[in-house]
Amino acid sequence: MNMEFFRLINNLANKNALLDKIMIFFSKDVPYIFMAVTALVFILGVIKKNEEFRKVSVSTVVITVINLMLSFIIGSVYYVDRPFVHNKVNLLVPHVKDASFPSDHATGTMSIALGLGKYNRILEIIMIILSIIVGFSRVYVGNHYPLDVIGAYAMVFIISYLYNLSLKNKVEGIYTKIERLLISKVGFYKSADENILN
Repeated sequence: MNMEFFRLINNLANKNALLDKIMIFFSKDVPYIFMAVTALVFILGVIKKNEEFRKVSVSTVVITVINLMLSFIIGSVYYVDRPFVHNKVNLLVPHVKDASFPSDHATGTMSIALGLGKYNRILEIIMIILSIIVGFSRVYVGNHYPLDVIGAYAMVFIISYLYNLSLKNKVEGIYTKIERLLISKVGFYKSADENILN
C-alpha cells in the first residue's frame, strides 16, 4: 500500500516542468523559509519589545529540536531505506542513502507550524498547509514514502501536545530568567529592562 501510494504521487514527476520546479522548491527551499519566519518572530519580539513573541520563537526552536532528535532516534532504531535505494523512481532531488522514516522535512516544518501557532493562528494555518505541501513534495521528488511523512506528522502532533502540556511553560520560564540575567549583566536591567521585557 505504501509503495502503491508512493508510485501514484511520484509518477506525477517528469510530466510537467513547472510543477516539477514547484515541488523541488518546496522540497529543498521552503524549510529554510520556515526557519527564517521563526527567526523573524524573535526579531519582531525584540523590536516591538514583546516578550511573548520571543518566548514563542524560542519554544518553537526547542520543540523542533526535540522532534528532530526523536526522528533521528526512530530512524536509527527502525531503519527504512529511501525509495530510490531498491526501486526505480523519478528522483528529482538527489539524496544520501540514509534513513527514510520518518521524514525530517515533514517533522521540522510541522513542528515550526504548530509552535508558531501560539504567536498567530492564521500564520499557523498557512504554515500547516505549506508543511503538508512540503511533505507531499518529498514523495513527489522521490525522497520519501508517504508513510514517512504521515508518521512524521503523527509524531509531531503527539510530542508537541505533550510538550505544551508539561514542558512549554518551564522552557519559557527558563528562557525568561536567562534573558533577564543577560540583560542585567550588560547593565540594562535596572534602567531599561522593564520596558524591554514588556
